[in-house]
Amino acid sequence: MRTVNENNFITFFPEGRIDTNNATQVETEMFEVVNSNHEAGFAVDAEKLEYISSAGLRVLMKLRKQTGKELTILNTSPEVYDIFQVTGFTELLNVKKRLRRISIEGCEKIGTGATASVYRLDGETIVKVFKPNTSMQIIQQENERSKNAFLNGIPTAISYDLVKVDDCYGTVYEMLDAQDFLTVMENDKAHLEDHIRKFAAAIRKMHEIEVDPAKFPPTKQNSLGALPMLAGICTQEEIEKLGRLYNTIPDRTTFLHADCHPGNVMVQNGEFVFIDLMTCGSGHPVFDLGSMCSVYHMPPKFGSREASPLTRNFSEEESALIWDTYLRAYLDSDDTGFLKKAETQITAISAARTLFAAVFIPGLLSPDRIEYLKNTALSYVDNGLEPLCF
Repeated sequence: MRTVNENNFITFFPEGRIDTNNATQVETEMFEVVNSNHEAGFAVDAEKLEYISSAGLRVLMKLRKQTGKELTILNTSPEVYDIFQVTGFTELLNVKKRLRRISIEGCEKIGTGATASVYRLDGETIVKVFKPNTSMQIIQQENERSKNAFLNGIPTAISYDLVKVDDCYGTVYEMLDAQDFLTVMENDKAHLEDHIRKFAAAIRKMHEIEVDPAKFPPTKQNSLGALPMLAGICTQEEIEKLGRLYNTIPDRTTFLHADCHPGNVMVQNGEFVFIDLMTCGSGHPVFDLGSMCSVYHMPPKFGSREASPLTRNFSEEESALIWDTYLRAYLDSDDTGFLKKAETQITAISAARTLFAAVFIPGLLSPDRIEYLKNTALSYVDNGLEPLCF
């Protein structure tokens, strides 16, 4: 049976039938995974499940009992859903019917990120198509955070439908006459600085919003908690130094997008609408400044510029202009000394945080890139930590 483990959330993909002939085998396969991943969450994607008998249902109940966690059954066909409903299992398990299928053939791609691509379906709707093996739990988390962000006054799009696009999940949004901000920038380079100043003003306004950390997890604490995951690329001493770096960041309850760059912003009727809130949280704005820094300020080494849709249509000079304009506008300063100090601090924190990409998206960063990021963060620590200057 195929299984996918993403961010410590495991999804099983049974196929065909689960009945008295194979229920024992299915149980063995599932519990081998469960017993090796005690802290993980679990779900079953039943899209290719044609039938489940009482023997199969008992396996699922054992799985739920053993893990002590809610068990979600996704993508059940009408026939399989009826079995769960008639037997009363829809009251015991979180059973969801099969998702609507749509096609993106011939649709305009209007944005691409590390986890998904966005396509325009028609004049009123767009669909965000996640990369293969992205779990439904991750997508539902993003939708919940987007809803909470909207309720807190963040201009964002709210999803109204979950769909399947080939073997991928997708989220449909209503976005009338919207255009991604990156395209706006690329098509109007004569006014690039004006666009960036407006963008920086929108981010400053967003950072005026205070939120409940219970609904928007603190980015600093999450980063500190995840540091042990860097053991494969950092020594224990290096991890401790990164922890000291994070601890220089003041605690705040400011809303953070946490992946804040032009590729995650749409322009609708002249207003900015923020999308891709999968990792949004709360904390010091330095984390959002770090997102822009990682894209437009860190040197385009190791093929990153060619690989990134966020920079491939801008020269190095244009990228430098974007970063310089953004930093000056956001910090509302032309003081060269102050800006240089802020830039150094933002760059170090951005480098430290980008290291997690090597863990969460294996193969995304080359060994040379990882070494550059480590040196950037650790050199700042070794040269003496100072409180953030903004």
